[in-house]
Amino acid sequence: MKFLMAGLILAFSGFSSEFMQMTPIGAECIPVSVQLTGCGDASEALNQLEFDIDFSGILETANQGDGYAHARCVLSGRSGSYILSVDVAGLEGEMLLKKEYSGSSWESLIHRFADEFVYLLSGEQGIASTQVAFISRNNGVYSLKAQSLDSRTPQVIVTDDEVITTPAWSPDGGDIAFTSYRNGFGDLYLYSFDNASARRIITGGLNSSPAWTPGSRYIAFTRSISGNSDIHRFDTASGDVQRLTARGSIETSASFSPTGQQMILTSDRVGYPQLYIMDSAGGTAERAGFAHGYCDSPSWSPAGDRIAYCARSNGNFHIFVMNVDGTDIKQVTAEGTLNEDPVWSPTGGHLAFSSDRDGVRSIYLLELNKLTVYRLSSGSESYCATWSPVTIQGGIQ
Repeated sequence: MKFLMAGLILAFSGFSSEFMQMTPIGAECIPVSVQLTGCGDASEALNQLEFDIDFSGILETANQGDGYAHARCVLSGRSGSYILSVDVAGLEGEMLLKKEYSGSSWESLIHRFADEFVYLLSGEQGIASTQVAFISRNNGVYSLKAQSLDSRTPQVIVTDDEVITTPAWSPDGGDIAFTSYRNGFGDLYLYSFDNASARRIITGGLNSSPAWTPGSRYIAFTRSISGNSDIHRFDTASGDVQRLTARGSIETSASFSPTGQQMILTSDRVGYPQLYIMDSAGGTAERAGFAHGYCDSPSWSPAGDRIAYCARSNGNFHIFVMNVDGTDIKQVTAEGTLNEDPVWSPTGGHLAFSSDRDGVRSIYLLELNKLTVYRLSSGSESYCATWSPVTIQGGIQ
């Protein structure tokens, strides 16, 4: 969680301690069948393709002859140079797609085809080719890593002996903003995939929790000076910084609506952390819901209709989803004691979050249609996930 007020673990009267568990959305998936033959990696590639299809929440694998479409795939080549040849036929045997994909890794070819398969049959974007960046901590070393949705080793973007935290991937895919303490303070940095380097953009005080506007021009962030935290906005074009909140309370963890006209944030102005919505240029904020005694880390969905957030329930922290008006609250997680920092996939059908459910904080992905959970990170402690856009300018290929 990004909330800065430590030690607030009191139980508040008047708040519900029981919430309806989220159930699978249950939208009917489009059944498809696939076969994949070829080089020595074909068996692993088939497993990955079936995972990509089933985890899409839009298509699902079926026995040959039972689906609305059948894909015949042939993988050839070797490490560093692969070709994936694909023929997709419809129910009546009509050709829907005939294409070759080439690249240095078979995983990236499988992801590209899976996303095109999803779009071909549904008209919706897939997320197989996206990546999730997160912070990893191991033996006192902090790393910002980007992980594709497969078993490949994550790419290390930035590493340091000093704390790195709260990364945020830009909507255009070209940059990741994050906080680093390498100069002894919490400064805001911007990593550019084009330049393969990070530069400091904000200093002075403690600067954290960056959040991008949809057009990638502005970054909202939390600046804490002398113990007071407020939301500020940085203009990446001009370098100007504007203060958006000016209260004695703690204001942090902003997230923009898809239009960029509003933001949701965390504030303790009533004595404990709650969620508030205000115009992105600042002004009066309205409370978004009254169900919890402690909530934080809001994330506005790409469709604009829902908010994901972390809240304290029965002594543990779990992920919840609600309508923007605070209604229809559903508890998404039930395992573990510390589930936090939810972020939406770029298509809105999945959530990434960190959880201690397996004994060490790790990054998990949740597909909302069937409530399928996938553990993304392994090994060292991992937290603060941020999801790439559909089109990625940097990261694992």
